[in-house]
Amino acid sequence: MSQAVPLWSPQDMPEIALKRFIEESKNFHGGDSLTDLHKWSIENPDEFWRKVWDFLGVIGERGARAYLPEQLPKSIFFPEAKLSYLENLLAPRSEVSLVREADISNKGIHISHDELVENISKVLTVFRAAGVQERDRVVSILPIGFEVLAFLLAGFDAGAIVAGASPEFGDSAIISRFSQLEPKVLIAASEYQWNGKIFDRREMISQVLEAIPSITNLILVGESNEVVAPERVRVTRWNELTNSKTISFARRDFDHPAYVLFTSGTTGVPKGLIHRSGGVLLKHLLEQKLHCDIRPGDRVCFYTTTGWMMWNWSISILATGADLVLFDGSPNYPDVLRLFHFAQAEKLTHLGLSARLLDVIKESGKSIKEVGDLASLRTIMVTGSPLSASTATWLSREFDGKIFIAPFSGGTDIAGSFTGPNPLAPYFAGEMQGPLLGMDVDVFDDAGNSVAVDVMGELVCKKPFPSVPLGIWGDSEHARFIGTYFHTWPGVWVHGDLTSKTERGGIIIHGRSDATLNIAGVRIGTSEIYSALDGVGEITGALAIAQPWNGDQRIVLFLISSDTTEEFIEKAKKIIRAKTSPRHVPGAIFFVRDLPRTFNGKLAEIAATDVAHGRPVRNLGSLANPESLEEIGKFLLTS
Repeated sequence: MSQAVPLWSPQDMPEIALKRFIEESKNFHGGDSLTDLHKWSIENPDEFWRKVWDFLGVIGERGARAYLPEQLPKSIFFPEAKLSYLENLLAPRSEVSLVREADISNKGIHISHDELVENISKVLTVFRAAGVQERDRVVSILPIGFEVLAFLLAGFDAGAIVAGASPEFGDSAIISRFSQLEPKVLIAASEYQWNGKIFDRREMISQVLEAIPSITNLILVGESNEVVAPERVRVTRWNELTNSKTISFARRDFDHPAYVLFTSGTTGVPKGLIHRSGGVLLKHLLEQKLHCDIRPGDRVCFYTTTGWMMWNWSISILATGADLVLFDGSPNYPDVLRLFHFAQAEKLTHLGLSARLLDVIKESGKSIKEVGDLASLRTIMVTGSPLSASTATWLSREFDGKIFIAPFSGGTDIAGSFTGPNPLAPYFAGEMQGPLLGMDVDVFDDAGNSVAVDVMGELVCKKPFPSVPLGIWGDSEHARFIGTYFHTWPGVWVHGDLTSKTERGGIIIHGRSDATLNIAGVRIGTSEIYSALDGVGEITGALAIAQPWNGDQRIVLFLISSDTTEEFIEKAKKIIRAKTSPRHVPGAIFFVRDLPRTFNGKLAEIAATDVAHGRPVRNLGSLANPESLEEIGKFLLTS
């Protein structure tokens, strides 16, 4: 159970969008709180989403109906609507800034709205030459920058389906994703920078071109402007592009596919979720304007890579009227406070980052206060993994309780969130403030019943929402789609998060349910073990899995620790027992040099569990450090 004292409370209530929306829709829901508004949003979706479209200022022809009653996995919103995703992004004429890792002065490069339009036009010229038509696929392997932004936006205007990968991905991981799509155009960076080092990616680009014969055009970005390409591929360097193609702002159906986001599945190749233009635009604007309180004139950055869905979420910030600020490179170079120095220099109002990055700063012993004046910063957005109560408490203290901490949780699967912040209510450490508007979120037990407060169960969504994906690429009969999200209870989205509700209406995410520890029939969330050890100074990393053992399972805990003695093992077990229960105490504790993580910094519990069960590791290419599994495997095989 989370603590009863809030870390942050709204003081002098600003005239924020969510407050105005509650007031303007009172005649529909009859209340004065987000709770009343949320109830109306899930009980009267047609009224609610029409009101959302109008309130958020979506540009396009809305049509008379916002929702057609259907049971999930079907989701029919705005069947008569016509809109241009790009038109909505460019209409506010927001500007874009970019800071690269190499510039430790944190002085960004700024481009105007007109310069962004010029870059989009240049990419559209290549699309025209390549014969790109509506629903053709175009793909990118780029770091964060103006080039990848222009490429994505050009794809929207052309009606193409866009997919991206970060340049640190291995060639097999990229090929397994992009080969499914049969793209016509690839844009790729010849190199990228990370932790002060330059990594040459030209060989990887050549391998991708050889492996995917559908690619006929390459746009090459970077200083190293030569790459070996098959004869079928026309190579154009970024600095050679011309802007002879004008932007059309063609308005298409609400469900026109905008992009494919890949996520690692439990079996087979990575799943490519197909996301609808109108659905993600509306979902992102609702989250950004109403739940995160992003306003016109704000300066917003969510630290991400182009391989994480938060990149796609970030570009929708342009439609809010806020300026989009980008950061390319390592967030810890030259030191762990880099993002906060960057936030100061760019006068950010909103900074987004993963919970893991905050853990790293806390564990370093450095104080954010060393950065100096951060008066412009009013909101820190957090996702990627659950934000622990201790890290949230530490973060609040760093800002003397004056920062709005806004964690949210969802995923690549929906290009958005199920639960998240409420800028009109107090924030309590260790929990989300509640379900987001329009999301009929609940927590189910194994029998499909809604659980009581403080009881763990599966996070589910019981009704459709606009960003339900159109399906999984190549899954024409929707068997894989239904088998992934709707296999437990028909018509109910099961997200795979082990969750509980709080007495305040909040939500606590305990970890992935498919990596849940089931010991003697009792389900244990891994986050409970991590939380128990949080604050133990010797420990800088922890991963818990279940290993088959003597006809049942035992908990195995891997630690990165400065103390590796038997005495410390006993100390760790005592701490876990005292703060949780005897069932949470690991059967074995091993010390390792590194823990497996995805490129987005998430602990790869499922990969380690595969090793423990003697199974092939699923989607090895999604791991940033797959070699860490070798050390884990040695312990499991010999102990």
